[in-house]
Amino acid sequence: MKRLPVHSIICFILLSAVLLSCNQKPADTGMTVTSNSLKALELYNEAYDVAFLIVDLDKAIALYKKAISEDPEFFMAYYQLATYYFFHGQEKEFEENALAATKFSVKLNKGEAIQKKVLERWLADKKSSVSDLGLRLVEMFPDDPDAHINLGFYHFIGEEFEEAIVAFEKAESMGSKEGVYCGPKLAIVPICMLGYTYLRTSQLEESKMSFDKYIEKYPDDQNPYDCKADYFMTVEDYSGAYKSYMKAYQIDTTYGAFLERALYARNLGDSLLSIQ
Repeated sequence: MKRLPVHSIICFILLSAVLLSCNQKPADTGMTVTSNSLKALELYNEAYDVAFLIVDLDKAIALYKKAISEDPEFFMAYYQLATYYFFHGQEKEFEENALAATKFSVKLNKGEAIQKKVLERWLADKKSSVSDLGLRLVEMFPDDPDAHINLGFYHFIGEEFEEAIVAFEKAESMGSKEGVYCGPKLAIVPICMLGYTYLRTSQLEESKMSFDKYIEKYPDDQNPYDCKADYFMTVEDYSGAYKSYMKAYQIDTTYGAFLERALYARNLGDSLLSIQ
């Protein structure tokens, strides 16, 4: 898996603020992250690496919080935390981070300004659709996969699954990019989100194919096997789930949750056999 080393980030110093290009293109063609602290940006980039594995989420969250301690007005770090907590239904934590993000005096770039509106709308009504704001990001940055990832995530949250599939497919077709990530942390890998979106719409074969492509793309990472196991659990193939969870565990045995899930799947399979 390709890493995002800090030295690959292109920095521009302007009025003592640091503006990072997300895809090494001019700021008007790609989404960007703004901070007044290089250390904060380094921590944000490190959190991306952790989140990309989508295994040690607690560590990723801790890194975002450390980035905020370096730059108390680091909008995108708050945005990452807010969207994470929103997705997981942790309302108190979502509101704390979203409120902090929306009260900054610092000037945001045009992409961040749209993402701020997303948080403001969810603060006013958690069931509010924000897909129109995602479409505005795509209109602003049509060549940036992060814009399409944001749109797909907003559709997914709003249970607009067919629209989410279109957005994630577009992001996936655009390939990876260098630089700091500007989308919701939970939607970092479009092919993964495609698998889950297909799963939510009972398009099981498409879901299976997406997770298989995910494994093919990142064969040495744990998360693709964990995701494929979720597919197996949904279709009640507990033997397949056990093997896939165990594959994830064997890649890094320090993460015991995969072993627990594997044993749980095996027990379900054994129980099913005993009934038959």
